[in-house]
Amino acid sequence: MLYFDNAATTVPEADVLNSYMKVNQKFFYNPNSPHAKGIEAARLLDEARAQIKQSLQLNDETILFTSGATESNNMALKGAAYQKRPFGKTIITSVLEHPSVLEVMRQLEVEGFTLKYVNVTKQGQIDLAHLKSLLDSDVILVTCMQVNNIMGQTQPIQDIGQLLADYPKVHFHVDAVQALGKQPISMSGIDSLAISGHKFNGLKGQGLLILKNAHALQPTIHGGGQELGLRSGTVNLPNNVALAKAVRLAINNQEQLVAHLNHINHSIRTRLENYPGIVVNSPKNASPHILNISFPGVRGEVLVNAFSKRDVMISTTSACSSKHAKINEVLNAMQIDKTNILGSIRLSFDHHTTNEDVTLFFEKLKEVYQEVEELLRK
Repeated sequence: MLYFDNAATTVPEADVLNSYMKVNQKFFYNPNSPHAKGIEAARLLDEARAQIKQSLQLNDETILFTSGATESNNMALKGAAYQKRPFGKTIITSVLEHPSVLEVMRQLEVEGFTLKYVNVTKQGQIDLAHLKSLLDSDVILVTCMQVNNIMGQTQPIQDIGQLLADYPKVHFHVDAVQALGKQPISMSGIDSLAISGHKFNGLKGQGLLILKNAHALQPTIHGGGQELGLRSGTVNLPNNVALAKAVRLAINNQEQLVAHLNHINHSIRTRLENYPGIVVNSPKNASPHILNISFPGVRGEVLVNAFSKRDVMISTTSACSSKHAKINEVLNAMQIDKTNILGSIRLSFDHHTTNEDVTLFFEKLKEVYQEVEELLRK
């Protein structure tokens, strides 16, 4: 089986799984319990938090453990909007965002906030000039992902942060789910940032919300007051310790991984030149772990099924939205031809992807290409 869907989820590292199992067996206690073993568990939780701060080179930021990026994004966006509602009602995003951001923003619009969309360039970048024109005294929240999960393009996070420096009332949230382990993570100019463990060889159900100011959000989950009262509920200590391990491994191996991904990405791009009609959508400067391509004239779903029958696992769009039959908003915003959008698929890689995998992929691609060649618009 060839697995080329790492942007959807990655295989957990053995060390991460071992950490999870060990803590489950030896430290199953509740960190909020007042007895000696509860205090021991609380100490281990603090150590995991400190390890993550060290790995990410954070300073005074607050780390909240969550169940994943969807929860982190919801907590940050709703919490910031509710907290700042007395000072304004305008929130800004783009159609490039993941559903866990876009659907929250649309829900906030239903609740009375004014939602504005910033324009997107043909390269899939936030239009900074348009963003600047949207900023005024009523804006309280801006959100932007660091690396796009469909195309892989990187957004100008630092430039956006600099623009917002003149608007201190604005909360700037970044979805960095596809970035960790492939790009540097920095809180410079950012108020909150979301991370999900299963995107960098951690476990599903692991997430982080990093906050510049712990008082910037209203809690959206109420209960026993865990995680500074922002995310109540019994702490999942084994998950959190394992996440600290996954973060450390991802950061330590980042340079080696990026070099490997660049090699894999370049190899596939080069070989695709031998297949007339296939179009590469991802920009050349996109994150190398994602490669979006199109078979114009052939439906993406047909391609996924054709590859699946040959034990090659790929996807059409985000795993969170791929089952919804609608034009992909990211590719549409980049003014990509509708035929190309409908025929687009996403390949995504990690350190387990080998040169042999690439060779085998093209053996399978040759078979699929021969099946659909008559449909291709060359």
